[in-house]
Amino acid sequence: MSQPTVETPNTFGLVMLLQLATLAIALAGIYFLDVRVSVLGASGFSALLIGTLGALLSYATAIWLTRSKTAVGQTLRKHCRDLHPLFSRYTVLQIALVSLAAGVCEELLFRGFLQPWLSQVSTPLLGLLGASVAFALLHYASFTYFVATLAVGLILGATYQLTESLLCVVTWHAVYDLLAITALARYPHLLGVPSAK
Repeated sequence: MSQPTVETPNTFGLVMLLQLATLAIALAGIYFLDVRVSVLGASGFSALLIGTLGALLSYATAIWLTRSKTAVGQTLRKHCRDLHPLFSRYTVLQIALVSLAAGVCEELLFRGFLQPWLSQVSTPLLGLLGASVAFALLHYASFTYFVATLAVGLILGATYQLTESLLCVVTWHAVYDLLAITALARYPHLLGVPSAK
């Protein structure tokens, strides 16, 4: 007797709606609280290069951590197993759009708006910490994932402070998500997770 199959929902529309809400909050905050967003920094090419290299380095680190035989690796593999059926239904175009939307919308909210605004009303260090904690809370799936995402938020926030380039952190986030979601959707074995077929 075969077991009934459970249809996994296509979450693309919901994910894009959440990114649109993130973008609306960021733009409203920037407009009403008069926050200055530094888009390019010194050079657009440098921003793209630093962002791409940062994404590759952080992706390599994420793969290493996820495949590690540690409690952290075990937790991250469980998250990947849980997410694989959802992302496996995405087309290549949907993966690219979600990655780009996350890079633009989330970085505009956390690094473009929240971090500078918190820095204005407190200190640059508290702005960095506050925006990074908020970023990690938005991505909360477990304490392990919270800590990993907090570390990523701190790195992105520090990079934004140093380069004064939103383009740099948008590129970093979007390229990282493109690699991570593609692996999750199409090549879960790279993450130490067998494909659910």
